Amino acid sequence: MTTRIDLRSDTITRPSREMRKAMARAEVGDDVYAEDPTVNELQKKAAQITGKKDALFVSSGSMGNLIPLMILAGRGKEVLTHKNSHIIHYELSSCAAIAGVTPIQVEGERGILTPKNLESHLRDESAYDMPRVGLIEIENSHNKEGGTCYTKDQLKDLQDFAKKNRIPIHMDGARLFNASLASNTPVKKICSYVDSLTFCLSKGLGAPAGSMLCGDTPFINEARRVRKMLGGGMRQVGILAAAGIYGLENNITRLIEDHENAKKLAMVISETSWGHIDLDTVETNIIYFDTPGRKAPEIVDALGKKGIIVGAMGPRQIRMVTSLAVRNEEIDEACKIIRELKL
Repeated sequence: MTTRIDLRSDTITRPSREMRKAMARAEVGDDVYAEDPTVNELQKKAAQITGKKDALFVSSGSMGNLIPLMILAGRGKEVLTHKNSHIIHYELSSCAAIAGVTPIQVEGERGILTPKNLESHLRDESAYDMPRVGLIEIENSHNKEGGTCYTKDQLKDLQDFAKKNRIPIHMDGARLFNASLASNTPVKKICSYVDSLTFCLSKGLGAPAGSMLCGDTPFINEARRVRKMLGGGMRQVGILAAAGIYGLENNITRLIEDHENAKKLAMVISETSWGHIDLDTVETNIIYFDTPGRKAPEIVDALGKKGIIVGAMGPRQIRMVTSLAVRNEEIDEACKIIRELKL
């Protein structure tokens, strides 16, 4: 079998030949001294794109999410976040283990938090023996809820609630550009509703590593110190920053192809006897579907034998993610294999 179509994640992308050329040409310096010109260019570009005053290149989205927990929330505080958020499930309890922040798991339909969801979790400030809510953390698009996105109205409602209660908002925007394209909302508009945000360079944008942390200048100045504390002070890292610049300049609008390919896959899955999916839930490049009457690992194995690599996300749930690593013709081939798979 020669077919191998990897739909596990958009993290599997590899830098293109053109991106590698940009990396090879990158002018570098010592970034701990803020002397790497390519990193500085990337940070300036990220701030401009998001409409924030400043930005910081960090090694990963997990680091980018941890830093605001340390600065904006702080030890002994609580962070209100969706029960299926990335910081709860996929960041090794770093919010508690390192930041000293307690994550409060909040309900929210399809990963979307609303003031109604959050209201009951606020603390009585007159009670000195209770922890305070230090931060609201949202995810846009929401990975574990199937790539769902906030609308402008939902973000505005959250911002109004947060301001009223003097609580900052951090957005895990690992797939920010997917959310922007899917919701038809400019990136700057989305980012205007939050105090800080991260976005990932190494997923749909195709860079080999790195994320951006964006916010106002005092926050980013402190974030630079905390990054160093966490071991993230890197030196001639302009080689990686050049990949990020290339991704921002060349790979944003093509994310629409990933969304279209996800819808193709979802449609075919909905027609099988072994997969169940609500087509209205497919907004971006992430698909979650149930396997009623079948064990997900069995279907993962059957697809794997046909050359489609996916992951079980539970005993009866499977995830597929489209990306620039999977060409349109490979998606067509995957649809053919799924349509013909008999279980």
